[in-house]
Amino acid sequence: MTSSEILRWLFGLDVIPEGAEGLQLAWQYPPAVWGWFIILVSAIIIVLWSYRRMVGAKSTRTILATIRGTLLVFVCALIAGPQLRLPIVENQPDWVAVLIDRSKSMSVSDNRQQDGSLQSRDDVIAELLKSDVWSEIKQEREIIWLGFHASAFEIDSQNIPEADGWSTELTVPIETALRKLAGRPASGIVVISDGRTTRPIDRSVLRALQARAVPVFVVPLGSAEAMTDLAVTEAEAPSRAFTRDQVPVVAKLQCVGGTPQTTVRVDLIDEKTGRVIHTVDVTPEEFANQQGEAVLTGVQSEAGLARWIVRVTAGQDDLVRANNEQAVEVEFIDRPLRVLYIEGYPRWEFRYLKNLLVRESSFESSVMLLSADRDFAQEGNAPLERLPQTEEEFLRFDLFIIGDVPSGSLSGTQIAQIKQSVSERGAGLLWIGGERSTPNSWRGTDLEDLLPMRGTPERFDEAVFVEPTENALRAGVMRLGESAKERWPNTLSASGERGRLEWAQRIEQESLKPTTEILARARTLSGKTSSPIVLSMRYGAGLIVYVATDETWRWRHGIGETYQERFWIQFIRYLSRGAAQSDGNPFRLVVEPKQPEVGSPAMIRVDIQDPKATSVAGDGPLDVQIQPIDITGTSTEQTIQLTHEPSGWVGLWSPENPGTWRIHIDSSRTGNMEQIVKVIRNDTELSHPESDHPQLIDLATRTGGVVVAPKDIEKLRQLLPKRAISRERSILDPIWNSPAALFVILLLLLLEWIGRRWLRLA
Repeated sequence: MTSSEILRWLFGLDVIPEGAEGLQLAWQYPPAVWGWFIILVSAIIIVLWSYRRMVGAKSTRTILATIRGTLLVFVCALIAGPQLRLPIVENQPDWVAVLIDRSKSMSVSDNRQQDGSLQSRDDVIAELLKSDVWSEIKQEREIIWLGFHASAFEIDSQNIPEADGWSTELTVPIETALRKLAGRPASGIVVISDGRTTRPIDRSVLRALQARAVPVFVVPLGSAEAMTDLAVTEAEAPSRAFTRDQVPVVAKLQCVGGTPQTTVRVDLIDEKTGRVIHTVDVTPEEFANQQGEAVLTGVQSEAGLARWIVRVTAGQDDLVRANNEQAVEVEFIDRPLRVLYIEGYPRWEFRYLKNLLVRESSFESSVMLLSADRDFAQEGNAPLERLPQTEEEFLRFDLFIIGDVPSGSLSGTQIAQIKQSVSERGAGLLWIGGERSTPNSWRGTDLEDLLPMRGTPERFDEAVFVEPTENALRAGVMRLGESAKERWPNTLSASGERGRLEWAQRIEQESLKPTTEILARARTLSGKTSSPIVLSMRYGAGLIVYVATDETWRWRHGIGETYQERFWIQFIRYLSRGAAQSDGNPFRLVVEPKQPEVGSPAMIRVDIQDPKATSVAGDGPLDVQIQPIDITGTSTEQTIQLTHEPSGWVGLWSPENPGTWRIHIDSSRTGNMEQIVKVIRNDTELSHPESDHPQLIDLATRTGGVVVAPKDIEKLRQLLPKRAISRERSILDPIWNSPAALFVILLLLLLEWIGRRWLRLA
């Protein structure tokens, strides 16, 4: 009937679709059975009353009465609102939300294969998505695919995006999944992750899962057992140095998950050439609280900016390769180091040290022996006829060496100039203790502040030998061995003959100033007494070293100048680096920290190193241009203003993207200055790459879910509860106002009228 256009018109079918089967008659106002009984009885009574006394054949009257009764019943039926009903049964499938971790920790390789190789977590995800279980689940349920790291987003399971999230939030994707499942029968949420999260899952989310009875099925990725991961967390080096200087690079190492099982190799590599400059091996015993350190040394003979890579090699058990290296940049200056050596009398240390200064081609030395006659030709490759007097003459020198000199040999002006050069310009100061005047004679002078200890040290009453400390290693000094492994020669230790020093000053630990570092200790041959013998201290912009012996010349016995030369040259270069930072510029551009983090403020500072430049620079704000060089993301050049302060200018910069930036100042007031800064991102993912399976297990337990191992992913279909809903609804189309209903009424009326006319009734 529903396929015929004529029948659809007759019955007024507008809603019921064509070809529908199983139609049923329904009523808009359905009367009860007794109602139909009353209607039928009433119709019979009316009909009998109407035709009982009429004249005519009984059969004809019976037919007319039947027609009228049928009409009355039909009209009552139309008043009840007859309609055609098409029953429809709807099956609403249940829904499953699948959350796939797309954070950077997915690059970690910690899934041990049968052949012993390691598979990344992302490769495990790729294998999981190839399983037939998803197509089987799709036949019964609807699947919502979501990727997540710090946020959640819809993904295509056949083409999932790269795992590049810098942090992970489990709360956010579960909340997103619950919103998408709202109003739908939810079979569960499947979380494929390593469990790492920035913060614990909110309790409100757990309560929502429990209230809606939505179980969470977790597929834990990564190794459940702790595996070690080595990383270079930080690399530090001087920003400027002289060519041919042995520049120390201090690498901070971290071993997550325990201590390394084998020796770790750390290389210093020239990025431009790929050449390995220096290699250091760090043993497992050198790691304390999962932290280690390697001090490497780099040398460059050409001027310009050098970019070195510190790279750690840790074997196949290293979880993350991306955190195995850090870069440092050092600007090298090609000019001689200018040294002024002042000595009181020709002691043995002086005789060898002045020859070393003259012989070293990278030094420009001026040597003044104060006890010499006027006719004595002062030595050095830049000899002086007298000590410097004016500020301009003192500005020539990067390093001052003061031997056993009476303080009265220098005027108050000369002493003040040395102090100013160290504190403001960054020049170095090397004290060589002596029996007569140093340090005793300098108490009460302006240079007393530049001594790293208080009081007057006494002489050791027996011979000593020298033991370098870890501070010396970090500074890149006192490396006298023939190889990186032999930092200090065995021949100079207690067991050797050549390391014996007959004279040294005994400095009490309590006499050291607060900022003093011990670079070496003197230990008596009996081993009963030990005290600092080489000290370092920073004063203002400069560095100071005090050597409490003048007998390093004894190390020459039997082997020549090797050890003594290395000892002094390393200290001379170390102390001259402060002057290299300024290199005559009265202003210095500083960015702290050296490697700013994205989103964290970095301080940009311009220090006034020469007080005379203050009047020239003025006191107004200073503009700084910040230009992107090689960055991740889109960014344009920025300009910030530094606020003037008594010591210079200072301002804050919050970098938005990681990468390399140029901090540049081009002002007629301060000249042209720039620094190259590498901005890093706070990598919360790869700094702790270990998995957190307990977090996932707890989530599944609290919500009534199940932990499904990746190898058992095929069982997921059977584990998901069936929450599909079957619901019946009807399509109704009224027929009381249809052409067929009108036709029936008219037909019955016409038939009764014809019959009545046949009987010649009114």
